[in-house]
Amino acid sequence: MRIKYFFSLFLILSTFSLQAQKIQLNSGRNSISEWERILSLKNSLVSDTTALKNFLQPLEDRNSESDKVLYNVLLANCYAKAFDRINKKSNQYYSKSIISAQKSGDKALEIWATLCNAEYFYNYREITKSLPFFVAAIEKIDQTDPSQILFPGESFTKIGFYMGTIGDNNEAINYLKKAIKYTNTNTPEFARITDNLGLYYLQLGDVINARKNIEKASEVAKSVGDSVRYAKTLGNLGLIYEKEHDYPNAIKIVREDIQISERFKCEQNVMFAYTILARLLIANDQILEADIVLKKADLIAKSKSYFKINELEILKLKLEIIYKQNKGRDELGVRRRIGILEDSLNKTDGILPLNQANWMMQKRNYQQNIASTKQELSKELFWKNLIFIASGLLILFVLFIIFKSKKTEKIRKTQNDNKIEEYEKTKASNEQKLADAHKTLDSQIDFLKEKNIQIQKLHLEIEKFRKTDSSFEQDHGKLDNLLQSHLMTEENWRNFKSEFQREHPDFYDNLLQNFPEITDSNLRIILLQKLGFTNTEISGLLGITVEAVKKSKQRLKRKLGDKYDLLFQMIAIEN
Repeated sequence: MRIKYFFSLFLILSTFSLQAQKIQLNSGRNSISEWERILSLKNSLVSDTTALKNFLQPLEDRNSESDKVLYNVLLANCYAKAFDRINKKSNQYYSKSIISAQKSGDKALEIWATLCNAEYFYNYREITKSLPFFVAAIEKIDQTDPSQILFPGESFTKIGFYMGTIGDNNEAINYLKKAIKYTNTNTPEFARITDNLGLYYLQLGDVINARKNIEKASEVAKSVGDSVRYAKTLGNLGLIYEKEHDYPNAIKIVREDIQISERFKCEQNVMFAYTILARLLIANDQILEADIVLKKADLIAKSKSYFKINELEILKLKLEIIYKQNKGRDELGVRRRIGILEDSLNKTDGILPLNQANWMMQKRNYQQNIASTKQELSKELFWKNLIFIASGLLILFVLFIIFKSKKTEKIRKTQNDNKIEEYEKTKASNEQKLADAHKTLDSQIDFLKEKNIQIQKLHLEIEKFRKTDSSFEQDHGKLDNLLQSHLMTEENWRNFKSEFQREHPDFYDNLLQNFPEITDSNLRIILLQKLGFTNTEISGLLGITVEAVKKSKQRLKRKLGDKYDLLFQMIAIEN
């Protein structure tokens, strides 16, 4: 009585304290950390909705869409806690929170509001009703960076528990593993997640991982003082012993679970543990004790409307006891109650709704996979088309370049042929002029001067073709032939020498008489120099380099010795 008195007094004082306070808001801050700070108050709020409204008044006064989300979610939670069942007020506030979240355009708030609504239906065993909210939350959360959602660890945990409830244990494990990444190790929440992770492994038949996770949860729960969770881990370890048919150890550890859970007045876990214990006692042929234990579990199951599925499980165990005790007279009443419960549970959290929810979730995953595959195929088709178009454009571009190159080459070749033809005409014209002038020495000099000009031009053209033209060899051959035709041939040399003798007989005779050492090649250079041709012009006419002209003169100088100066004095005087 004294404990109840102090507990009631504590609730009254908490209510008055809450009414006297108002939530403190950080002005102008709309951030995930600020929203989490406000929403974290849900665990400390009492079920007095009037006091809560007064406490949350600053949120309503500020009246932004994000504030409306927080206000409505917290009020919806409070009404759910006050009524301890599905109720119109909670439905209304949860609906408002989702609408405000959508208006705010913030995905983090929308995901959280949707998850809270989903969890609300889930907690009160409305599995089918919770499904569309979980599906909507999952679709958004799977496309969002965890750092951009509210309470990522808790969000993944809610989804994981739902997946486990509808029998999708692999997905449950997947989401709980994600939750662990965002949960501090030495916390009650970590113990809760790892404990349930162990249960889902156990349902998949993976006893090793089941034991590892449940024992880890037990260790953490004990170290952080979470006695209720510690009790639950003992019960779950009992399930592992049951699977291994080690009934004595299973019974022993489940009794310890019950003892702790009763001490902390955790009725739901007491009911679960009594149900497990009854099943173990039946398996261990302790029928009378099992019957006593089931009556205790049944008493709790009938206290809450959302414990119907637990009552159904208890009644099925009662049937086993009836068969073992041969009490056929009690069977009819139990079966009638089972029928009523099964009809009722077909609308909430019975086998049929769970299977339907699982099937609908699998269908959603299948449709999502189809959509994802279509998207991938669409992307692949897009890239194939892009590559095809790009390849086609590249081919057209290459063909255009080839065509243009060929056209340019044709124009260039025509231009080169025209130039060569022009040079040939100029050469023929000069030769004709020489013939018309009766091959006098002056006409020979003009002829050679003109040749020299043509030779220089041809050298420049050949060098230009060498650097730029792809068909250099072909054009070079024509130009080289033309160049060779401009050089002094034997016939040209004889004509030139004949005219020179006629115009300068004394110089020529003196040259031959006094300088017998002079060769025919020396004579050509001397006669051309005598007529005023430079080394460059001489080299062009004779088809040799300027250096070759200079070296020829140096060799002649060594050959003539002192007479060399006399020779060039003669050339200078005559000039």
